[in-house]
Amino acid sequence: MSTFNNKSFIALLALMSGTVAADTTDATQGQQKPKRVQTFGDLLDPDLPGVLTPKGSFVIDGSFSYTQNSSNSVSIVGYTVLPSLIVGLIRASDIDRTTLTFGLTGRYGITNRLEVEARVPWVYRSDSIFERELQQGVPSDTLRTVEGSDIGDIEAAFKYQINMENPPYWIAGLRFKTTTGTSPYDVPINDLSDFEELPTGSGFPSIEPGLTMILPMDPAVIYANFSYIWNIKDDVEVDVTVDNEDGTTSSLQANTIDLGDTISFSAGMGFAVNPKFSFSLGLSHKTILKSKINGETQSDAKLLQLDSISLGANYAINPETTLNVGVNAGLTADAPDFQLSVRIPYTLR
Repeated sequence: MSTFNNKSFIALLALMSGTVAADTTDATQGQQKPKRVQTFGDLLDPDLPGVLTPKGSFVIDGSFSYTQNSSNSVSIVGYTVLPSLIVGLIRASDIDRTTLTFGLTGRYGITNRLEVEARVPWVYRSDSIFERELQQGVPSDTLRTVEGSDIGDIEAAFKYQINMENPPYWIAGLRFKTTTGTSPYDVPINDLSDFEELPTGSGFPSIEPGLTMILPMDPAVIYANFSYIWNIKDDVEVDVTVDNEDGTTSSLQANTIDLGDTISFSAGMGFAVNPKFSFSLGLSHKTILKSKINGETQSDAKLLQLDSISLGANYAINPETTLNVGVNAGLTADAPDFQLSVRIPYTLR
């Protein structure tokens, strides 16, 4: 029996919930059994490895993602005399943000229930900003480009399959994100507090527990995931010069920043078209809570809602290698407009 048994949970969410090749022949009693396609549900037999990386197997996963996001903003430096009369300068900006991420992930099956994972990303960011100069009343827009590239935040995780026999199958996970990427507080800024170089990391470590449900309904697989990202607060030194009304200046220093935590939920389905090809549809929602500075929530802090829809496809090139392509489209203003991801997992047995 030949099987495409790259059955890790991450592969499932990346459209590896399709079928595996299982053309079987048996010459017992002089008769040949008809060919049969083994579905994902067959892989969940308790006598076979679970949905995670099988014991002793190692998966190398190369990935690439392209993210595009656009936003418009208007800032006013001045004051309002009347509701329709503003005294001061108006700064209008149209920003196009592009992010390229190259990642290398390794997963190893310690047992059929437990796997460990490590991911190393490299990030390139570029922002193209069309704006009116704040201190010059020029009638034309100017273009300013800001870039940044470096290693991103390295991640480590483990996943454990709770039950093996009766669906739905539950998988618990715990992920830790480091601060190896360039922090937003370590890059230079100009007089207008704009980045002169873009960061490649969040600047804060985080811990993400999660729980996933997988329900095989041949030839489909239904999945749902819930996770909570706890961003660990940290002390940073941020000096901001503030002009006082009497003409003097003072320095405001924020010592402790507690980045807003993230509540995430996603659900969808994978459907096997044939033994080598499958596709999936999914919805994702994230709520990013308000951040705090020195233990207090600022008046301009904002609760962010990110909703997106995803569509992906998976093709089994051979028993060890698959090709996964996925696209995401943002449904809310805070979500990225578009994301394209390509992954090529390769299994070493």
